[in-house]
Amino acid sequence: MKYLIWLSNECTSVREVVIALKDQGIDTDLLLVQDGVYLADKGCPHSAEIEDLNAKVYASRHHVEERGIGARLVGDVHQVDYPEIIDLLMERYDKVISF
Repeated sequence: MKYLIWLSNECTSVREVVIALKDQGIDTDLLLVQDGVYLADKGCPHSAEIEDLNAKVYASRHHVEERGIGARLVGDVHQVDYPEIIDLLMERYDKVISF
C-alpha cells in the first residue's frame, strides 16, 4: 500500500503521521503544494524533519517559484509540474491524505 500526503498549508509537522503510517507498513510520501512548500524551505524550523522521514518529497514547481524559495529547498525535494501532480494523485498512490 502506498499513501501520498497532500500538504497545502503551512504545517508545522507531519512527522507523527508519516511515522505512524510507516510503522503500519504503509509506504508514505509527501506532496507539498500552495503554502505547504514552505515545509521544504531551509528557513522553516521544521524542514529538517522531512529529511529524516525516509520519504519522497514532491513540491509543486509553480508554488515554489511563486514564493521565491527555489534556491532554498532542503535535501532531495523533487519539483513537479501540474501533469506530474495529476499522475501522482491518480496513478502512483493507492490513497491520498490531505492536510
